[in-house]
Amino acid sequence: MIKNLAFFMLCSLPWMSQAHPGHSDGESHHHTHVEQNALQLTRATLRDFLPAASSTAGYFTLANTSQQAVTLLKAEIEGLGRVEVHEHTHVDGMMRMQKIDKLEIAPHSQVEFKPGGYHLMAFEPTKPLKVGENRKLTLYFADGNRIYGLIEVVSLKAQMHNAKNGHQHH
Repeated sequence: MIKNLAFFMLCSLPWMSQAHPGHSDGESHHHTHVEQNALQLTRATLRDFLPAASSTAGYFTLANTSQQAVTLLKAEIEGLGRVEVHEHTHVDGMMRMQKIDKLEIAPHSQVEFKPGGYHLMAFEPTKPLKVGENRKLTLYFADGNRIYGLIEVVSLKAQMHNAKNGHQHH
């Protein structure tokens, strides 16, 4: 229980970094930065790879409490070679999954990455996932901001149990 509480507390805190490769402090910038702590990453989980599967999915909630829209461009997860942002869409009565290159999050709103909606697809593990472990998750935004957080590896069985009972795994 203490481990779960500590993980929840860590995931509830936003980690921010104003990263601008190639910019020095003396340069003037023509884009607006979202203020510190305006982006909050919570409830981040990554499903363990199923046997013989080449991909897995990640879910979380991302809140934007700022006055400006922000645009998510990409994500990285420690120990995974490739991570993509995907969405499910309904086309001609069929559910379809597709990669998206950017996702705008409106001011004072949140986006929930969940089954059947937006989600991360993760590929090419460089080290095996272990249920219960935490991996570093980095989200990159169009204005150069980054959020760092932890994403907990969960089993499909645990994820389905939590979804069925209306609980989010922390």
